[in-house]
Amino acid sequence: MKEIWTTLVSIMGVWAVFQSRMHNIFSPEIRLIFKKTFNQFINYFSPYGHPSLSVSSYEITEIDGFNTNELYDAVQLYLSTSASIAGNRLSLTRLLNSSALTFSLSNHDRVVDNYKNVPVVWEQFVMQRQSQTISWGPLPEDKRVFTLHVKKKDKSIILVSYLDFIMEKANELTRKNQDRLI
Repeated sequence: MKEIWTTLVSIMGVWAVFQSRMHNIFSPEIRLIFKKTFNQFINYFSPYGHPSLSVSSYEITEIDGFNTNELYDAVQLYLSTSASIAGNRLSLTRLLNSSALTFSLSNHDRVVDNYKNVPVVWEQFVMQRQSQTISWGPLPEDKRVFTLHVKKKDKSIILVSYLDFIMEKANELTRKNQDRLI
């Protein structure tokens, strides 16, 4: 057992040195490619990361055509309550005249939620828009997307009742916030 811990500590030391050298030697673009490749390798062993395993993924974009997506806003509000417990990297904000902190997922971060003993994984992605297309109004510079990963056998439970549950929770949280403002 002692050899395992010694080996693990040695590997962690080598990784720390490698990571510091990587920031000095490689450009941010090359580091991003390395990070994506490493994440793909890790996700290969995750039931939610590898597409050949029976997992369905659903994207919820912030802007749907010309309108803001009500489901995106509801998911963001719902995850702001549960992400505070389960997230690894969180963005913290406190609105003017508010007594509470708001939690949100950082870019490319995941949070696992359970609904009726069914695990689901939420990921948030923030990508820069390629170019401004012709539209009736200005679009934000960033494209924001939540991705929901669900095992295919559980998608009938999740797509109907879980998303309705999220909408109800978001409406409840909105009412509570409005009561505080009054």
